[in-house]
Amino acid sequence: MAKLTDVTGIGPATVKLLSEHNIKTVEALASISLAELQKIPGMSGDIRARAVKKAAADCLRSKVTKELSTPANKVQTTVKKVAIKKTVAKQPVNQVEADEVKDMDKKKKKKDDKKEEKKDKKKKDKNKKKDKDKNKNKKKS
Repeated sequence: MAKLTDVTGIGPATVKLLSEHNIKTVEALASISLAELQKIPGMSGDIRARAVKKAAADCLRSKVTKELSTPANKVQTTVKKVAIKKTVAKQPVNQVEADEVKDMDKKKKKKDDKKEEKKDKKKKDKNKKKDKDKNKNKKKS
């Protein structure tokens, strides 16, 4: 079983703080929500809380890998595989983050719309120029 001090960024002082908030195992630390973790003194910063949570998950993954790769003394062994949940996309933890994600999506859409408008304008200008050239050629004939 991994200790909390095995997690990168966790020392004895942080272990004491975490245990005061009933977080006594690496599993508990990895499974706590980011919002709850940020309520703990010393974890209030978004960067620190995310880093510690990620380090706890990494510690658990390495523990599982070590358990699976250690040679067994018995002739026949049973290997228990543990499924690890992977986060594909960043999911907002609280309303503030959700709003930030929406704002970023709106900005991207606005930017894409402007690009599209520029393309359309260039196309219209090009067509106008062609029409002018055609009119000039017709007048000359």
